[in-house]
Amino acid sequence: MSGEVRIRLLDGHDELAALVRVFDRIWGTEPGHTMMDIPTLVALRGGGHFVSGLFVDGELVGGCIGFHVEPLGRTLHSHIAGVLPAHAGAGLGRRLKEHQRQWCRERGIDTIRWTFDPLVARNAHFNLTSLGAAPTAYTTNYYGVLTDGINRGDESDRMTVSWRVDDGGSPAAVVPPIDDDAALLLSATPDGRPVIDSSVLDSARLSAATVALQIPSDIERMRLDSPSLARSWRLALREAITPLLSSEDWIPMGFSQAGRYVFSRRSA
Repeated sequence: MSGEVRIRLLDGHDELAALVRVFDRIWGTEPGHTMMDIPTLVALRGGGHFVSGLFVDGELVGGCIGFHVEPLGRTLHSHIAGVLPAHAGAGLGRRLKEHQRQWCRERGIDTIRWTFDPLVARNAHFNLTSLGAAPTAYTTNYYGVLTDGINRGDESDRMTVSWRVDDGGSPAAVVPPIDDDAALLLSATPDGRPVIDSSVLDSARLSAATVALQIPSDIERMRLDSPSLARSWRLALREAITPLLSSEDWIPMGFSQAGRYVFSRRSA
């Protein structure tokens, strides 16, 4: 992209207030429902936590917030990261994460974790394929009811991922898993509705080495055009993926080019 890009830590009420406004624009919040309030950001920065801003030609267009969690001194929870839509697709999100990674490396922090909506395919691809973060858990309605423009009207199911700070030295692209031979646990009918083949898990104990779970290519558009269909995908993914992530029998392999979560059966 054209323009000078700079990422740095933010301090002071004016800079933090500007970041609040940027986040509210990204998530489409209504007055009185800000994503992060200024006193909280002031407290986080005062406590030595992570609050960064991304500037293009001197204009603040994105940022990232993280805070120390247990085990203290070793783990950072990355709570919010985003870039204004006008600057999406330019690799800035990856640069934000790399800046955060370097900040953690300098402080001896070895793991960054965060949550994302597992139904958003572009986020799954970014987190699992581009960055190489590893899925660790699926939580139903993680944040409760959200009121921002992106999540309003949907339950806030989230996948938690863990990103090792020193793996590979930098977030080089990870080769996505191949799902050609995977047994489809979750797929779409011709009219776009989700269908779970529960028999896959039974047969997989004996034969299939991998299983895959398809998700819609654009759940955000589906939420606008067909909320009931989007809701059915939320419930179906929740039912299908939870037992895989909670079982020691299955290893999450990533997100395939076909838009599927892929799991491999652990060898005996």
